[in-house]
Amino acid sequence: GRPARSRAAMGKDKGGGGSRGAPVVTLEQFADSLITTGSSSSSASGAKSGRGGGGGGGRHAHKPLAKGVESLTLRDDVAPAVEVSRWDRNPRVLLLRFPSAAAQRDAMGRPSIFLEDAELHGTVVERIPSGQRGGVANYSGHNMRASDLARFLNTLRATRPGGAAETAAEAAMVTALKNVGALVTTKDGSVASARDDHVLAAVAGSSDRNEVRDALLHEAMHMVFYVDAEYERLCRDYWDTAVSDSDKDAWRAFLTELRYNADDETLVVNELQAYMATERVMFDDGCNGAGKSGKGGGVGNPKGKGGEKIETLARMQREFAAHVSTHASMADPPSVGANAKVVWM
Repeated sequence: GRPARSRAAMGKDKGGGGSRGAPVVTLEQFADSLITTGSSSSSASGAKSGRGGGGGGGRHAHKPLAKGVESLTLRDDVAPAVEVSRWDRNPRVLLLRFPSAAAQRDAMGRPSIFLEDAELHGTVVERIPSGQRGGVANYSGHNMRASDLARFLNTLRATRPGGAAETAAEAAMVTALKNVGALVTTKDGSVASARDDHVLAAVAGSSDRNEVRDALLHEAMHMVFYVDAEYERLCRDYWDTAVSDSDKDAWRAFLTELRYNADDETLVVNELQAYMATERVMFDDGCNGAGKSGKGGGVGNPKGKGGEKIETLARMQREFAAHVSTHASMADPPSVGANAKVVWM
C-alpha cells in the first residue's frame, strides 16, 4: 500500500490558525450528527433521474432536497441555531450543521446562487427560485470560502433586493461564523474573512446514513481543493494539460445541466475533482468505474439513453483517478467511516 501521509501535512498552508470555540471533529463524527430519525430533514427519496449523467439516477453528492423544502420561501421568523465544528485534519475547515434541510437552504441557498449558478451568478436574488430554477440552492451539500461568503454579504447589503438585507437564517449563520473568528466586521462596516480565510461546508441531515456520508465525502474533496495548494495545483494542471477540448466540453455540459456556472474555471476544476474522486453511480458505464465494483449500484446498460455521455464521463473518471491517486497529496485522502472512500480506494 501507499505510505500514509501524516494528518498534520494534509492541507498544510500559511496561517493555519484554529477557530475559537469550535469543537474538533472527524468527518465520521460530523456525519453521525447529521443522521435524522424522521423524514423532515431528509433529502428527496429519489435523485433527479438522468441529471448530468444521462442514466438511471441513484444517489449522488449533490442530490436535490425534498420537494417540500424546494417550495419554501426564505424565512424571516426566529433564526435557527447553527453549530460550527472544525475538521480535525485542518483548522481552516469549518463544518456547519443546521437543524433542518430547510434552515440550511435558507442560510446557504442565496450565497450558493450568487457564487455558482449558471444564470444568476453574481446576482443577489430576493428569493430562491422554486423547483429546478433554484439550481445549486436546492442541493444537499454546500461549500465556499469565507471570503466568498463575505463578498455575497457585502453585495447583499449594497443592493438590498426587496429592501432587505440578510434573512434570519443568513444572519444566524453569520453570527455563528463571527463567534468562531471566521468572519469579522471591518472599520467601514463591511464583512471580511479572517486572515486565514476559512472554508465552509454543510450537508443536509438525512435518515439515509449512506447518503449523508457520500455527500460529506464529496464536500470534503472540495475542502482539500481549497486548503491544499499542492492538490489544487495538481488538479488545475491536469485540466490544462491532460483533458482534451472535447472532454472539457462534455464536462462543462454536465455542469450546465446541473445549473453550475460552467464559465467559472475554478468552479469547473473544483467540481471536476470532487465528482471524479467520489461519484460511484452517475458515471458507472459497466466497467466498475474507477475502482471497486459493487459500490453504490450502477446505471445499467450504457448503450441506452445518454449512454455515450456516461461512457465519456466514466472514462474521464478513470483517467483522473489514475493521474491523482499516486500523487503525494492523495497519499491519505479523506474518508467518512469504513465505506465512504474515494473511488480508487
